[in-house]
Amino acid sequence: MAVSLYNPNGAVGIADGGTPRVITVKARANISGGYWVLGSSAAGAIGSGASSFSSSDIEGYVNSAGTGSGCIGLALTNIPSGTYGPVAQRGIYLVPVASGTIIGSVAAGMKIAPNNVGAVISVGSSTLQDFEAGIAYDVGRALSDGGGETNQFVAVSLNI
Repeated sequence: MAVSLYNPNGAVGIADGGTPRVITVKARANISGGYWVLGSSAAGAIGSGASSFSSSDIEGYVNSAGTGSGCIGLALTNIPSGTYGPVAQRGIYLVPVASGTIIGSVAAGMKIAPNNVGAVISVGSSTLQDFEAGIAYDVGRALSDGGGETNQFVAVSLNI
């Protein structure tokens, strides 16, 4: 069975920990709910005053090239290109484990990193050169175990 790279149900939140954090981003291209969102700055510069900031200053795009250090959160809904949408930075969500092998399993309590469009791997996974080099792009911790030979999901506590 193929490993799922995203949750087909979108971003499934199971708790907010009493301190949810959601930001609004402008989508560069279509973003599906449950996908990891990377961030970038719009062309305009932000000045030192709050009046220089606009919601269009934070652009988001899909993490489709694998693990990335620019992850700013998890898309809560589908966000069509050029429109604004919510991205979670804190809370507990169900996300798939990105590996179908025992080596790629995620154990409860481990730091996790975004992988591909919507899945996670454990920080320290031997499947990515970035982690072997000691570069950690962790976005939170796994609260449950997942992995193995079939698609499995883990409860992840985001802390971005």
